[in-house]
Amino acid sequence: RIGGIMKIKPIISIIMLLIFVMLFNTAVSAKTMAVIIKVKGTVSLFKDNKVSQQKMKRGTRLVSGDKIVTDKKGYTAIRFIEDKSLIRVRSNSTCIIKSKQKNNQTIKNVFLEVGTIYARITKQNAKFEVETPTSVASVKGTEWNTEQLISGVSRYYCRSGVIEVSNDVGSALCRAGEMVEVKSSNSAPVTRKIPSD
Repeated sequence: RIGGIMKIKPIISIIMLLIFVMLFNTAVSAKTMAVIIKVKGTVSLFKDNKVSQQKMKRGTRLVSGDKIVTDKKGYTAIRFIEDKSLIRVRSNSTCIIKSKQKNNQTIKNVFLEVGTIYARITKQNAKFEVETPTSVASVKGTEWNTEQLISGVSRYYCRSGVIEVSNDVGSALCRAGEMVEVKSSNSAPVTRKIPSD
């Protein structure tokens, strides 16, 4: 009987270790990566791809996978905790914030489904991306707007620094005063001067 108990102890230890690892991974994946610093109009937050939503307010904490939706008068400003980078989500916009580890480096990603966002990214060692259905913009320290039209066209307007816009077809650099347009995921990014109004 004592031998039977001795055989069960290692199994219980292994089970406890597995439970601890699962709880630790859940805690790490739910780590706060950004905070809402300003809200105007109606801005909704969808967590874990659930249909239920909550109205966002200043101080709302965001984790990887959170989806933000603004209505026609909605607007929100988001500050990333790690590096103080800023994203402003304009009206009629939908985006998802994500964070992942790759080669011991944190990659922050904002996926813009539709609408417009402004980004001011501080100089950093980590990678920051803004992704649309057609392309990805990668930066380390710059300021720009990204616009995703319902028609499927993506546009990037650089205010300072340099943005690299790429997809499976090609890539283009965008400097201050320039814009990149990507008509679809099957067309290469094209750089041109921002038209003066």
